[in-house]
Amino acid sequence: MESSGETATLLARLRGFCFPHGEESARQVRAVKTTQRGEIRASASSKWIRFTAEETIDARRSGFCWEARYQGGAMGWVKIRESYEDGHGRLALKLGGVIPVKTAHGPEFDKGELQRYLASVMLCPPILLNNPSLEWTAINPRTLRGRDFDDPTGATVDMEVDRDGRPVACRAMRPMAVGKRTVETPWSGNCLEFRDWEGFRAASRIEVSWEPPEGSFAYFRGETASCLVLT
Repeated sequence: MESSGETATLLARLRGFCFPHGEESARQVRAVKTTQRGEIRASASSKWIRFTAEETIDARRSGFCWEARYQGGAMGWVKIRESYEDGHGRLALKLGGVIPVKTAHGPEFDKGELQRYLASVMLCPPILLNNPSLEWTAINPRTLRGRDFDDPTGATVDMEVDRDGRPVACRAMRPMAVGKRTVETPWSGNCLEFRDWEGFRAASRIEVSWEPPEGSFAYFRGETASCLVLT
């Protein structure tokens, strides 16, 4: 583990990139609401499926809600709702937005969805300034490890920061669904492009992957189409 001086230096570099015009306006942000589009798939052998989505990310406490829609073939369209709220993670799929297809929750989802929230700093940098329950510690000169003081699961995410302060990737050992169980599996999210929004700079195009023993594969490719800053 690096010293407090290393942590301060790395955080300052990251904040300098994310808030190029200063931090004052970003400190007023309570959440961001984005619209997204992209492709998802369930496994390395699955076909990519196009989706559209809306996501609200809380900047003042750990929480998010991602709601997506994609065409489910002859059966019609499917709605996905993935969230972390009040310390609990949940995933729900509904055919036509009404008929339940799949639900998932429990301690492993509490951990996994909190890890997704911690990685969302790439999409909502005001989290760095406004969420008092989070701690960021340098574990080497280029990596910050994030955790939530209020979390009982031990969830952490490692964020890689380049020399310019750009958050290039987040990594974690995250619960991955394998049949009816979950397996702790290396997971990563990579920032491919950035864009300046109202008061901050955030990733606008990302790719997310699982890295199981049989070989890594990307399962999410998305871009932010719009961003509404809530104050």
